[in-house]
Amino acid sequence: MARHFNASLTVLFVQDPLLVAAGKASYGGRRFVNRTRAELARFVKRAIPAKPEGRPDIALLVSDGSPADEILRHAKRMRVDLLVMGSHGLSGIRKVFFGSTTEQVLRSATVPVLAIPPSIGSRRLAAFPTQVTRVIAPIDLAGEWQSDARRAATIAGELDAEVLLVHVLAPVQTPPWLPSADRSSQRRRIEMANTALERARTTLFSTRDPITTAVRVGEPAHEIARLTNKAGSLVVMSLRGTAGVWGMRRGAIAYHVLTHASTPVLALPRRRIGGRFSLRARKAVGEVLSARDRVEIAGIDALLSVASRRRSIRR
Repeated sequence: MARHFNASLTVLFVQDPLLVAAGKASYGGRRFVNRTRAELARFVKRAIPAKPEGRPDIALLVSDGSPADEILRHAKRMRVDLLVMGSHGLSGIRKVFFGSTTEQVLRSATVPVLAIPPSIGSRRLAAFPTQVTRVIAPIDLAGEWQSDARRAATIAGELDAEVLLVHVLAPVQTPPWLPSADRSSQRRRIEMANTALERARTTLFSTRDPITTAVRVGEPAHEIARLTNKAGSLVVMSLRGTAGVWGMRRGAIAYHVLTHASTPVLALPRRRIGGRFSLRARKAVGEVLSARDRVEIAGIDALLSVASRRRSIRR
């Protein structure tokens, strides 16, 4: 990424404070710090071998404390344009006890976060991002989804890739004994969602833009992850949710996609993005849908879902 955008690169390693205390007691304070920095330099040299085009400017940084807190603190202090980090894809009981640094960063990040799932091999990762051919942009047809679609298109333009706008519908749970006419409501929902997506595509973008649409039915994270099986894909999605007790935590959907996806996930904060990315995004933002269009498209899925439930109750 640094080579592609001609940017500098800072490699950060965060140590556990207890480990630091034990290490200093055994090796001595300065000796332990020097050894840690030397190991980080050796790792970077092995992970990023020199190439004919050269390596980007690389700075090494060692910090002590909570990994997520330190990552966010240094990102703010250095005014970085992008955080790039891997994920071990913890789930279930392991995640309950140990948590996930990636998910914690997604909850509070104020800059874009590019998360790399553990399923990506070194060969595929070496070709990223120059071989990204498709940007997958999940949109919910509500709220500020127009800016989500435009930002995904901006990133696709930078990578010379096509855009796939995806909307995932929640399945309508109907008992098997209901008439087939009632179960056909899901087909109508899909048709209406397809119409809304196509209408959004033609309204927001020109016919020359390589943008396609798709509607899926199911759990959002799983359905989005299934689309990443094609090589050369990149998922671009906004960080949503709240930190409240009853609401979905911010970054939860993005992290769930990451744990199932086979391609990188670029998570964008909803607030204004700074740096060069902001300038490029502003240039891409043009005319938006009228207020009437926004209301109609945002309400399609909700109205159809309510209508389906009412028919079931009357029956």
